[in-house]
Amino acid sequence: MLTSIALALGRVCDVVRDFGAAGDNHTEDTAAVAAAIAQCDSVQFPAGYKFLLRPIRLRSHQQLIIDGTLVAWPYLTSWPNSTQLQCTLTPYLTPAAKLKLAPQLESLLWGANLTNVSIRGSGTLDGQGWRWWPKINDTSHGAYWHTCRPHLLYLGHHHADSGVTDLTVSGITLKDSPFWTFTAKGVKNVHIRGVTVTTTGCGYAESPNTDGFNVGGDNILIEDSTVRNGDDCVALSAPSRNVTVRNLTCSCGNGPTVSIWPRFSIPNTSAGVARDVTFDQITLVRTSNAVSLKSYPSFLGQATNVSYTNMRLEEVEIGIAVNFFGQGAEDAARAGGPVSASASSLRIENVSGTVRQAYGHLNCGETAADEPCTGLRMHNVTLKPAAAAVKPYTCMNAHGVATSCQPEPCLKP
Repeated sequence: MLTSIALALGRVCDVVRDFGAAGDNHTEDTAAVAAAIAQCDSVQFPAGYKFLLRPIRLRSHQQLIIDGTLVAWPYLTSWPNSTQLQCTLTPYLTPAAKLKLAPQLESLLWGANLTNVSIRGSGTLDGQGWRWWPKINDTSHGAYWHTCRPHLLYLGHHHADSGVTDLTVSGITLKDSPFWTFTAKGVKNVHIRGVTVTTTGCGYAESPNTDGFNVGGDNILIEDSTVRNGDDCVALSAPSRNVTVRNLTCSCGNGPTVSIWPRFSIPNTSAGVARDVTFDQITLVRTSNAVSLKSYPSFLGQATNVSYTNMRLEEVEIGIAVNFFGQGAEDAARAGGPVSASASSLRIENVSGTVRQAYGHLNCGETAADEPCTGLRMHNVTLKPAAAAVKPYTCMNAHGVATSCQPEPCLKP
């Protein structure tokens, strides 16, 4: 699936020994680390040190070995803007003509137009997100503090081809991101293995918008990892192709999702196509949902050949959440008009466990003319109540076949 990533290592550097980084969590080490990144092919962050940093840009053909802790600069007012990314000051579904944009605050580690990069180790990136999360309640600048907070690790940008290829990330812990945790957009040939995402808060109310892996691109493998956060465990955005997510444990936030969601949430624009996607061997503990696919009626795009298999649920709120009316409760965001996005050849198989609120909703369109969900196949989906009065399945123009399911879904033939 992925090409091998071979680094021809030249100069190997230790940021403490060779560049004088203090690593005491009080002295700023940005200059020392930036110099090491610029001059060395392999950069080592030794265990036992805490490096206080403003944003650092990565470069190609490089290996980072992180065994210590990289700590985000704690002073919000002096956090720099990105020169690459923008964010919205206006809410979802604002027409393009009325959209207001601002520079995104820069990510702690970031890079675009990168190739052949490895990030590994037993250490931690600590975003100190708890300093930022309360700002979401500040609406004095519109949606700024909702959408413009810094990511923890951002590779690529929102273009379909960001020039980021041949990337491996393994072993590290990503802690308390101010916003999305690991973001990779427009990337190719990416392997993420054995990564831990964690937040001090559990769920959206305590650690808002802290997506675990928010990715889009071709030939992506995410495996053997754990996510405890306050939003999507894995959010796969279109356009994407040949993506596998396997052997993950997700807790507190949302389940893994395919998102037919254009940039800046502008109505009547296309997100592209997500195809050949597999979510396999996923454990979900007290998440808001398990199987998830989301869009809005006015968004364009497609998801096709997507599989959700071998999933185990523990006290999940909603089992199956296929929703073309938003990303909240089953009746959320009914915007009227036809549904523009579509999903075909979805396979949901060998899914079992307990739910607290509803067995599921497959809400694809309100009118007989809306048939955006076709070719759904559900097999051996067994859900049991973990609370009293769990709601039955609801379906809106979802077409497919269900076999050996308990309770029986409400798919149309």
